[in-house]
Amino acid sequence: MSDVRERPQIIYALVIRGPKVVLAEYTALAGNFQQATIQILQKLERTAEWKSYLYGEYAFHYIIDESSGLWFVCMAERTMGRRIPFGFLGAVQDAFKQQYSDSQVQCAIAYGMQGAFRDHIKELMEKYNSPDADRVTSMMAKVQHINDNLMESIDKILERQEKIELLVTRSQMLSESSSTFRRDAERLRRVVWWRNARTMALLACLVFVVILVIVMSSCGITFSHC
Repeated sequence: MSDVRERPQIIYALVIRGPKVVLAEYTALAGNFQQATIQILQKLERTAEWKSYLYGEYAFHYIIDESSGLWFVCMAERTMGRRIPFGFLGAVQDAFKQQYSDSQVQCAIAYGMQGAFRDHIKELMEKYNSPDADRVTSMMAKVQHINDNLMESIDKILERQEKIELLVTRSQMLSESSSTFRRDAERLRRVVWWRNARTMALLACLVFVVILVIVMSSCGITFSHC
């Protein structure tokens, strides 16, 4: 029972001709729900559309049947959303219109259908307050959870792929840099070798000239004194 109460609940429901003449109502909880609901109904828009009115922690959902002037209203915890309360109200509307004709509705006094229809409201409220009534939401939540996990896995795969691609790119860059370095080193080695060769050749020429000058100064230009 505690698990059920932990879930958002439909607390109070009623069928009104008007918005003032209550024909049938039901609540499983103690409280002055009817008076609060009637006061709020005076503020609501008279429209054929399905409407909701938020009031603190609660929401008042209602359907107006223009052909009969009936209002089908329920008070639910705000966190329950709209799908289940309006599913409940639609079921109450169908059951009520199957059981009573428009002439019976127009002639009925306040609480004229309470004895016969209260149990129908109770049965439907218990049905829509049960965990089974929210199987669609539960399934959607599971699908969303699976989808989130799948997207997270895809993101991780893509992130891993990006890291791998980054490593490959860096490896290629390092390989290209290494090749460039080797080419530059080989080119520099050749440049240095030719520079050294030219330097050695110049030194050899210089030594030869110096020796030649010394010999010529000692032996004469024609080397006749040697």
